[in-house]
Amino acid sequence: MIMRRRKIEAGRTALRQRGDSMIEVLVTVIVIAIGVLGTAALQITTMKNLKGSQSSGSAIMIAEDLAERMRINPSASLDGRYLHSSKPGTSTNCVSSSCDDQKLAHYDLESWWQQIDASLPSGSGEVVLKTGATNTFVLTVRWDADNNGSTGTNCPIQSSADLECVQIELSIPAV
Repeated sequence: MIMRRRKIEAGRTALRQRGDSMIEVLVTVIVIAIGVLGTAALQITTMKNLKGSQSSGSAIMIAEDLAERMRINPSASLDGRYLHSSKPGTSTNCVSSSCDDQKLAHYDLESWWQQIDASLPSGSGEVVLKTGATNTFVLTVRWDADNNGSTGTNCPIQSSADLECVQIELSIPAV
């Protein structure tokens, strides 16, 4: 009789444990799913940040490129040949033929805009004289980093409607 009671109790214990293991498996699946979703979200955020830093790096290099071109052509820079806020309309070729300072400045701006168009989403650029200065220029490169249709031109950024931007100040000594 003692033997029979032990067998019955062992059978009841086995029945109770079957439900426990199913709950443990369910909890494990949920924990793994949360971990996988967290990893995916981290990957998406990393890719977004990588794209943003790539665009910023490109914008800095593009602005520095025009700054160097302006330093090489100081007479055209000081004459205001590089001042602009929109894409140049006509095409100039200073590679296969020689150009004067004015044409070289126009060619430099065309090349600059080609770099902006090729490297930055909804990119634009402008060169203006710094307020109150006669030989200090502000080079600005703007782009729509999150592709949400931003059009604001404040630099540094003041609202979510403003485009991402990079500004460089450049002083050209008198020739």
